[in-house]
Amino acid sequence: MTSYLYDMETISPRSTRQWLLSPRLDIFILVLIVSIGVGLRLCGLDHGVGTHPDERHMVQVTTTLESNRMNPKSFAYGSFSFYAAWLFSKALKPLWPEATTYDGLFTSGRIFCILMGTIAIPLVYYLGFLVYKRSLVGLIAATFLAINVFHIQLSRFFTSDVTLTTLCLISIIALVKAHQNNTLRSYLIFGACAGLATATKISSAFLFAPLALVVSISTLRDWLPHNNWQRPLRVIGTLLVWLVAMLFVWKLIYWKGYPRVLGYRLYEGPCLIPLAIPFLAITSYTVRRVSAPLSNLFASLSLGVLVFTLAEPYAILDFQTFQRHTEEQTSMVRGYWRPPYTIQYAHTLPYLYHLKQMLWYTMGWPLFLVAIFGVAAATARVAMESIDNVLRQEFLKKPLSAEIIPLTFLVVLFIMTAHFQVKFPRYLLPLYPLSFVFGAALFANSIRFNYPLKRPSQDTPVPVARPKSDESTLAGSDPKITGSATQIDPSAQFSPSES
Repeated sequence: MTSYLYDMETISPRSTRQWLLSPRLDIFILVLIVSIGVGLRLCGLDHGVGTHPDERHMVQVTTTLESNRMNPKSFAYGSFSFYAAWLFSKALKPLWPEATTYDGLFTSGRIFCILMGTIAIPLVYYLGFLVYKRSLVGLIAATFLAINVFHIQLSRFFTSDVTLTTLCLISIIALVKAHQNNTLRSYLIFGACAGLATATKISSAFLFAPLALVVSISTLRDWLPHNNWQRPLRVIGTLLVWLVAMLFVWKLIYWKGYPRVLGYRLYEGPCLIPLAIPFLAITSYTVRRVSAPLSNLFASLSLGVLVFTLAEPYAILDFQTFQRHTEEQTSMVRGYWRPPYTIQYAHTLPYLYHLKQMLWYTMGWPLFLVAIFGVAAATARVAMESIDNVLRQEFLKKPLSAEIIPLTFLVVLFIMTAHFQVKFPRYLLPLYPLSFVFGAALFANSIRFNYPLKRPSQDTPVPVARPKSDESTLAGSDPKITGSATQIDPSAQFSPSES
């Protein structure tokens, strides 16, 4: 009985990353998908102008920015959407003089949101390819997002939901890269995008749940094998030293009263936000040798706070207005304050209402079933993998699947948001691309493609089957190996076999 061993990585065209056809053809297919998505979002661009109440509010605030010294004086939405639309309209003004007017901002704001919604299509492809290493998963997920009626609808209005979704998607991609490679660049990209997302809508704060998970796993895997408890003590000591230094500087600022910035009284609590930027950066540099994951975390937080401060400065300067509007919105979503447009959600069931909306309206039952079963399958895989690693005592030795990163954000955001008394479906829009990725993975696993082997050229050496016992019978021991040693019959079965 002779056993034949094959180098499958060399012979097979499959690799760690599987392309559906080829890199160029897959990218070409993605371009077609993006083109379809752009066409669906641009169709009827001026339809229903002025009918969306949130859109009217966004346009009104944006038109008054210059007269109010760039203070939106409205914090029901974050300031980044106003500033981004204002800058975008300024860029369009040389081509279209009406872009910055009240009527023109409806169109220029919509074009900006269509641009942000279109960017999400290749991003969801990249996320699926990054997590599952299969181009097919990314292409299916991109198709789901490109034709999803709810994402198309919200992309065609000047609101903040599509911008928030795209920023959250970039943040999740950066976290997946950080989980896989633990690089400083990935953490910094996350910090910048998470800062912009927080300046767009406060619900993006749930992005810090997967961030905490990534940092915890990386830190424990870095510390526990060495069994050195001096490292955490040194980190804690460094944090305490810089915290005391920051509080000392904070007290010096208010030693002679409240300072004023741009005519606004700077209160003590909000002042801690910009004050934390240099101290987080210094802490990141100080603990670099003790813990690289924690150093990356502090660097990410420092950049995130800096970006948030630049994208929504009046949340700090005009803190009283910011606090009042934030408390008003919080009371509304919890049902303590009920304006007329929220009465429709009285006596609706938490969680189930959102699922019903997805089933019948925002996704449709075919896509909803694929997405919900995909999320369930991903949850089961992550749970079984975690339990198996714990039982084998390899929880910190064997890296967890990257699925856990987007899944954590999806679950946390759904649990924390879907129970509110006010249940606008757009609150859960950031979950749609993630659920489409999980649904695409489930759908792709049910599809099997044959990857035909290309006949190698005469000049390309290819490993061939070699008998384990006697290498001298190379040409004669197997009828499937014919001719010279560099040619293989395509009909051969390339799997280990015994005869």
